Amino acid sequence: MIGAAFAARRDAVETDDSDHLERLELIILKHRPLGSEDAGMVLATALENLRHGGRPDELDVQAVGRVIEWIERQATPDLRAVG
Repeated sequence: MIGAAFAARRDAVETDDSDHLERLELIILKHRPLGSEDAGMVLATALENLRHGGRPDELDVQAVGRVIEWIERQATPDLRAVG
């Protein structure tokens, strides 16, 4: 589902319904990554928001936190986040 939401949001044009785009963004930002592809989509969406000043509800910041949690759960020591 996150892949479809990410693709639809990426392919959206300025004339698309802003409520629909918001719903797609919420699907992505509230998603808990299940793999690296999911993590990448969440990060790309969060980064776009953060570049524009961030969301007032801080869902973008929370999404980055979930990706960091996912990274830290991975068995590979090289993937562990620092700090």
